[in-house]
Amino acid sequence: MNTPWLYRLLRINPHSEEDRSAFYLVVEIFFAAVLGAAASFNGAYAIRLGASNEDIGLLTSLPALLAVIISIPAGRFLQGRARRKPWIAGSLLMHRAGFLLVALVPLLKIAGVNQGTVAVALLILISAPAHFFNVGWIPMLADVIPPERRAAVFSARNITANATTSICVFLFGQWLSHGTFPMNYQLMYVFGFLVSLLSQYFILKVNVPDSQPEPPNGSASFTAQWHALRTALRDEPNFERLTTNTILHGIGLWLASPLYILYYVRQLDASDAWLGLQGTVLTMTTILGWMFWRWVIARTGEMPVLKRTIITLGLIPMLVGLLPNLTLILFVVGLNGLLSPAVNLSHFNSLLKVTPPAKRPVYTGLYISIVNIGAFICPLVGVAIADRVGLAPALIAFGALSILGSTSFLWRPVRV
Repeated sequence: MNTPWLYRLLRINPHSEEDRSAFYLVVEIFFAAVLGAAASFNGAYAIRLGASNEDIGLLTSLPALLAVIISIPAGRFLQGRARRKPWIAGSLLMHRAGFLLVALVPLLKIAGVNQGTVAVALLILISAPAHFFNVGWIPMLADVIPPERRAAVFSARNITANATTSICVFLFGQWLSHGTFPMNYQLMYVFGFLVSLLSQYFILKVNVPDSQPEPPNGSASFTAQWHALRTALRDEPNFERLTTNTILHGIGLWLASPLYILYYVRQLDASDAWLGLQGTVLTMTTILGWMFWRWVIARTGEMPVLKRTIITLGLIPMLVGLLPNLTLILFVVGLNGLLSPAVNLSHFNSLLKVTPPAKRPVYTGLYISIVNIGAFICPLVGVAIADRVGLAPALIAFGALSILGSTSFLWRPVRV
């Protein structure tokens, strides 16, 4: 029987539902990455439209606040649904369609209205359905892909995403540098949305087994949610350790997160072409990182890799702050691309292992809400500190803080 050439190339059995779903998950990320590459220019777009430093801080922090507000109710809602895929795919489509509104911002010409601020507000608003999607997507992946195949499928997805992104951010950067602002950005966003519709198509083809709906106990009030959080942290000690350690590790990185684009564009005068080039360097080295660390994790397990590599991520903001040269920073970006897959792959697999399968949507919502409290507060604080001490000194200090917090994975080990 004839089978598609790509099935044969990837050694996929087209008669296996599991194989086909894995194939669709890898293919869809190819199309999704095109819009993701366009979104990597969001900060530059807002700055060029007139956004202030404070606006950029809000662009980083307020989506995290929305995640705090949305994630727990979303987890409760999805846990009570047997068919979750329509809700997950629908929320993703809403998020992606929002980029069409973002593309229209330059057409808004009202006296006294800062277009950069409007763009930031829209980007924050369209992050809301993305948070709903994330709460459902992580458990859905666990339902579709068995544990023994997760490292392979997730690595293939990330390699595909990064390969696509590396090409697209470079081409988009060239397009933006040679095109006329703001039409160059507008056409990029529209193109990214149209390509992402193919991602929606393949997500809908993934076979997701019906879940056993388990209506959450109690009400959805703040008090009830706080009680659910305390119960989860008490009943699942490894979930508590992973969550707490992640917060301690992340504080320094969250503080630094809005400063990079400000540092590159305002202080080092980076062009759109350079921004595209650094995105390409990051994604190309990330591909190498995923290939290498997938092989290492298969032989050593998640925790040894996580404990030995998570500390290194704090070096990135330190080195960026110490090297005020765009060419040298490209080498730091490449180092980040090689190291971050070790943390991302080992951490994600560990999170799936420490969450109870029957309650995974609720626990995922709790985890996202907890970590995003820090991701909401820290960027605002980071911008305020940088305004006082300077961007480079702040990046150096925040990197050191992340290194210190990451040691928690050594003295508070998670057992998976």
